[in-house]
Amino acid sequence: MGDPSFPSPIFVFMGTPDEGKAFLDTHWPGAQGIADPDKTLYEAFSVPRGGWREMFGLGSWLAGIRATLKGKWIGRRHGDPWTLPLFVVLDGSAISWRHVGAHAGDHPSVDSIPRGATP
Repeated sequence: MGDPSFPSPIFVFMGTPDEGKAFLDTHWPGAQGIADPDKTLYEAFSVPRGGWREMFGLGSWLAGIRATLKGKWIGRRHGDPWTLPLFVVLDGSAISWRHVGAHAGDHPSVDSIPRGATP
C-alpha cells in the first residue's frame, strides 16, 4: 500500500455500489471498486467457478481459519458464491500477470505480484 511501485488495486465485486463502498470503507479505506452484479467483467476475464473441493476443501478451511484469527468473517453473500478468486495486473489494456485461485481462500503472495506496471 505504501510502495509506489506496487500496482494500485481496483476491486471488482458482485454486490451493489453501496455494498462495495461499505465493505471497502471498512477493510481498505480509500480503495476503489467496480460493482459487477451481472458478472460481466468476471466473464470477460474468464474467472472460473469452483466445485465442492475448491469451496469446502482443506485449502479453503485453512484460509478460513487464518482469516478468522485475523478477525475476518464470512459476511452476507453477494452474487455467485462459487466464483473463484482472480487477481490480475493490467499493463495498459493487456493482462501482464494473472493468478487464478485454486480454492475459495487462495490469494497470491504479495511478493509474487509484479511491481511497476503501467496504470
